Amino acid sequence: AGVPQFKPIALNSGFRIEVLVNGSLFIKHVLEEDSGFYLCRVSNDVGADVSKSMYLNVKIPAMITSYPNTTLATQGEEKKMSCTAHGEKPIMVRWEKEERIINPETSRYVVSVKEVGDEVISTLQIMPTVREDSGFFSCHAINSFGEDRGIIQLTVQEPPDPPEVEIREVKDRTIALRWTMGFDGNSPITGFDIESKNKSASWDTAQKTKDVSPQLNQATIIDLHPSSTYNIRMFAKNLIGKSEASNELTITTDEAAPDGPPQEVQLEALSSQSIRVTWRAPKKHLQNGAIRGYQVGYREYSSGGNYQFSVISVETTGDNAESLVLDNLKKFTQYGVVVQASNSAGTGPSSTEVAATTLEDVPSRPPENVQATATSPEVISLSWLTPPKDALNGNLLGFRVIYWANLPDGELGEIRNVTTSKPSLELDGLEKYTNYSIQVLTFTRAGDGVRSEQIYTRTKEDVPGPPAGVKAAAASNSVVFVSWLPPLKVNGIIRKYTVFCSNPHPTVSSEFEAAPDVFFYRIPNLSRNRQYSIWVVAVTAAGRGNASEIITVKPMAEAPAQILTFNRTVTTPWMRDIVLPCKAVGDPSPTIKWLKEINGTPAPVVIDSRRSVHGNGSLVIRTVKAEDSGNYTCVASNSFGSDKIVLNLQVQVPPDQPRLTVTKTTTTSITLSWIPGDNGGSSIRGYILQYSEDNSEQWGNFAISPSERSYRLENLKCGTWYKFTLTAQNAVGPGRISEIIEAKTHGKEPQYSKEQELFTSINATRVKLNLNGWNNGGCPITSFTLEYRPVDLPTWTTAQRTSLTKSYILYDLQEATWYELQMKVYNSAGYAEKRVKFATLSYDGNPTARRTAKAGPAARNRYASQWTLNRPHPPVSSHTLSTDWRLPTPRVAGSVDKESDSYSVSPSQDTDRARSSMVSTESASSTYEELARAYEHAKMEEQLRHAKFTITECFISDTSSEQMTAGTNDYTDSLTSSTPSESGICRFTASPPKPQDVSRVMNMAVPKAHRPG
Repeated sequence: AGVPQFKPIALNSGFRIEVLVNGSLFIKHVLEEDSGFYLCRVSNDVGADVSKSMYLNVKIPAMITSYPNTTLATQGEEKKMSCTAHGEKPIMVRWEKEERIINPETSRYVVSVKEVGDEVISTLQIMPTVREDSGFFSCHAINSFGEDRGIIQLTVQEPPDPPEVEIREVKDRTIALRWTMGFDGNSPITGFDIESKNKSASWDTAQKTKDVSPQLNQATIIDLHPSSTYNIRMFAKNLIGKSEASNELTITTDEAAPDGPPQEVQLEALSSQSIRVTWRAPKKHLQNGAIRGYQVGYREYSSGGNYQFSVISVETTGDNAESLVLDNLKKFTQYGVVVQASNSAGTGPSSTEVAATTLEDVPSRPPENVQATATSPEVISLSWLTPPKDALNGNLLGFRVIYWANLPDGELGEIRNVTTSKPSLELDGLEKYTNYSIQVLTFTRAGDGVRSEQIYTRTKEDVPGPPAGVKAAAASNSVVFVSWLPPLKVNGIIRKYTVFCSNPHPTVSSEFEAAPDVFFYRIPNLSRNRQYSIWVVAVTAAGRGNASEIITVKPMAEAPAQILTFNRTVTTPWMRDIVLPCKAVGDPSPTIKWLKEINGTPAPVVIDSRRSVHGNGSLVIRTVKAEDSGNYTCVASNSFGSDKIVLNLQVQVPPDQPRLTVTKTTTTSITLSWIPGDNGGSSIRGYILQYSEDNSEQWGNFAISPSERSYRLENLKCGTWYKFTLTAQNAVGPGRISEIIEAKTHGKEPQYSKEQELFTSINATRVKLNLNGWNNGGCPITSFTLEYRPVDLPTWTTAQRTSLTKSYILYDLQEATWYELQMKVYNSAGYAEKRVKFATLSYDGNPTARRTAKAGPAARNRYASQWTLNRPHPPVSSHTLSTDWRLPTPRVAGSVDKESDSYSVSPSQDTDRARSSMVSTESASSTYEELARAYEHAKMEEQLRHAKFTITECFISDTSSEQMTAGTNDYTDSLTSSTPSESGICRFTASPPKPQDVSRVMNMAVPKAHRPG
């Protein structure tokens, strides 16, 4: 090497190098560049300079000269970090992560070292990076003279964690969300994506809301469908990518009032006062929730829609087709109907109004202001006002006038009717001076309406007809007696009779006047053996009538007996005194004898306390009876001749009973018709209809015109039995009451459907009852009573409601306890009762064992009790089999009951045609053997001892509900041993003895009333 070249050292430069007092060179904080040759030169003024060189070797400790302070990595990718070390070699480089030495032999970490010049470069390779790699790494350089380290912050970036989403608010068409951000992936969040879909759809069809601002932590999803279940999830995004999906929310939006109306609303007129409405639920996507019910609005239809709707709310049945019958509507009236569906959120829009007209009915009011005027002796002019339109109940087809003559003898003439399309009419061809009863009615296609009250009008007076008969007889050689009968056509009030006598005819030699109530006249001072012509004329205010026939007579001595009374029919009401006249003349005076025809042969009349002959020859019968009717012959005789007449006595009696039948029933009306019986010899003057609600002692009555043959009773109770009798009246009085018949308005007691499960849910303290199984039987429910109690306690807890709801919940029950439940549902037809036992669960959800249950299959617990329909009956006495039967008085030999009669073992509920009976038992504790004992006990009753029993049907109370028929048990003492020993119900019927057993009938029960089939 050459001689080093020295250059002066700048002393005190930076105060790092200085020369000490003793001449030494002091270097503070030796640096690598301080190494090399140093020369110390000493000089003074004496001699030459003295110098000394020396070499300074600086040893360098290890130092990190280059490394990144911070660095980024993407998760999953490879990452390299390097640091450069300088110093005396050898230099060892070691990597640490947060105080933990990295083992370069691990799978993900690789350390490599290379020397470049006097530097050592160490590289840490991570493959692949994970989230946990984020943090502080340090590289340590170490040699013999020292060590150094460099700290590197590694940030591993990745897509963010998904947010945690929760519900903030749910409405019918919106869902409000809030979320909490998770790990951002070491990269700022750039936005959020929200996805929502219908639960049944795939995420491919989801609605997406993208790039929600990262500054927000809540959002609202709009335009959702009510009552729909949605899945919702979110994604967070940063520059690295998108997070995994968040927690998935399943949310059902609230219900909203339906957006669509019910479909296919149709109307069908069922009667004059009812319309059936049928419809289907709104379209599914428009229901916006579970349809819970419907509002049916109806009103009288008008083009302007002036009438307000009356609304009926009905619960949904869940069936494909819903229906409702609108009752008590106006007759023959057009109604508009709309239907709205409702759910828990409200009521939807109305359907389009549809219209229908109730069926025609007979008019409910008679014509008004009926006026009648006699315009001549044979004509009556009538006029009236048409009933109001709302009372016609249909299209008016015309008017019918019913009229009949009230004859002078108290009888009624032929009942006639005539129709017209105009509100006026002339009745012609009438009897002169006759009192007429007149009624007017309107009629539609449905039939005749209500008749007007009877009005009475008499035709005008006219001259009378001729007397109906004339007799003349000589009483001596100068006296003649004349007798006559009133005119058949009186045509007015007879003012007098005029008797004409002429000799010769037609010259009137004399005329005599007789009072209007006198029918005999004595003409004196006549010439002996001269022939006289005699005739009679009746006179009214209108003048003289036509003359009678002309008869001739000769006054003479020794005149033969002749009877002036005429052959005729004498009519009288029964129980009165009657005089049969027989006026006879002759010279000498004749004797009188009375005969009565018996079996076609005349026989002398028995004279007794009821029968006597007066001095004038009349036969008097006191307190006349029906058997007094017949032909009576009066014979008058003297020594010169004899004469006789026949009087037909007709005793009028009250009319026979009509035959009453039921022709039509509705929920509120019953129509009766009848066939009159024998009128008792006197025209029927009218009828009295009596009616009573079954089991009531109060009877109402209506007077009915004699021309009517049917009658409709309105405003009756639904589903109720009524009793009816009809009595005809004639001039004598009311006749025999008809046989009592019974009829039932439509509808029946409530019923519980066997298809419906009663219990919806049962837990330890609460039971939910399903009341959908109850139907009203066609009559509105009036009240509902529910009682329950633990089976071991006597006290019932009562919950009474006036309306029957869809369900009912029993709260605050005791845990693991058996209860007895009874329900009664009432309507006007009666009530239905359902009894059942149930048990609450224990708190751990286990069923409760039944302590009193009989051993048997557990599946029968649900049939632990039977329920029957009952209708209130008055108490049944020990001598009465049921309220429908009674013991008769002993019958004459040969009388038998009809085969159609039947008798019940015990009183029970009606069927629509007859009242049958049921022996029912608790299936949990009763068997067919017990039924057999009940059967034998019933047979011991005296009333049924000889009857024929039939087991019509039996039911086993298990899940199969199998019906068994046991056949007929004819005159046996007990059920056969083959009767199955199962719990259940049997129905028994009993028939009367056969005809050969007629002697046994004496104490049999007989029906009090007949119910038409």
